[in-house]
Amino acid sequence: MRRIGIVVGAASLFITASAGVSAGAPGLDPRESTAESLAVQHPVFDRPLVAVSHRGASGHAPENTLAAIDVARELGAVTVEVDVQLTADGEPVIMHDTTLERTTDVETVFPDRAPYRVSDFTMAEIRRLDAGSWYDSAFAGEPVPTLGEVLDRMEEHDLNLLLELKEPARYPGIERAVAEELFEREGWFRRNPPWEPRRLVIQSFDWESVRESQDILRSVPHGLLGVVPEDRIDDYGWAAMINPNHRHIDADYVGRVQEAGMEIMPYTINDRATMDAVLEMGVDGFITDYPEVGREAIDDFGADRTEAPSTPPAPPVAAHD
Repeated sequence: MRRIGIVVGAASLFITASAGVSAGAPGLDPRESTAESLAVQHPVFDRPLVAVSHRGASGHAPENTLAAIDVARELGAVTVEVDVQLTADGEPVIMHDTTLERTTDVETVFPDRAPYRVSDFTMAEIRRLDAGSWYDSAFAGEPVPTLGEVLDRMEEHDLNLLLELKEPARYPGIERAVAEELFEREGWFRRNPPWEPRRLVIQSFDWESVRESQDILRSVPHGLLGVVPEDRIDDYGWAAMINPNHRHIDADYVGRVQEAGMEIMPYTINDRATMDAVLEMGVDGFITDYPEVGREAIDDFGADRTEAPSTPPAPPVAAHD
C-alpha cells in the first residue's frame, strides 16, 4: 500500500526552529530564527502523487531554461526540477552539464576556451550564449538563467521546486550561495500544507553536501539522489526524500524508504509503461521530461483505485449433492 505523507517524527524535524537565536544567525533561515521553539506535529496526510517536470519540460523545450519552465506550467506541471552550479564569479546558474558545449553555442562564441567548464566562465560571459538553438530554432536566443531568475519565474507561476546541487564538490560554498538566493525571496520558505506537494526540496547525489545544505536551511526539506543501501536508510533520517534511478528499485525498497518516514520519487521516466510500473510499486511520484504524460499516468492510476463495481459480486453458490 502506498504510504504518502509526513510521519509525526519527520514533521517535527523540518519545522522546528531553535528558540533564543537572533535573526540572521548562521545556519538558520532568518524567517525561522526569531520564532520560539516549535514542534508542530501533523498527522499522516496523503500527499498527491507528483509527476516532477525534469529540467523544466525538457521533452518540449530546451532544458533548464525559463522557456522550459513556462512550457511545464502550460502542460499542467505543479513541480519542476532544475540543476544549479556556480560560475567563475560565484553566481548560481542553472545548468545540468558541468561543461557548456552540449546545450549552448559556447564553442562558437568562445572558440579558444576549451574545456568549457561552467566554473571557468563569468555570468557576464555565459549571458552571451544561446541556450535554445541546439534544441530548436524556435528557441533561438534563449539565455542561460540564473537561479534567482528561475526562482522568480517559478514563483510567478506558483510552481514547486525540486532543486539539484550539481556536483557540489566542484563548487565550494554552493550550499551557502543557494541559501542566500533563497533568503532574498521569503516566499520560498512558505510551506505547503501536508496534503499538497512540497514547496521546495533541495537534493544532490553528494549526500555530504545535502547535509551541509540542511544545516544551513534547517526548515527546508532535503533529498538524497541515488540508492541508499537498505541497511543505511535509517542513518539518513534527517532527509525528507530518497530519489533513485527507477531501474534500481522494487516495491520492497519503496516500502523500506517510506517506513523510515521518507518519500521516494525515482528518475527519469519517460515511457508510460514504466510510469505505471513504478506507481504500482507505491512511489510518491516520479521525475519525467514529459509532465503531461506523467499526469495522465497518475490520473489513470488513481481512477483505477477508486472505481468500484456497479453491483457487488454475487456470493458463491453452495454445492449440493
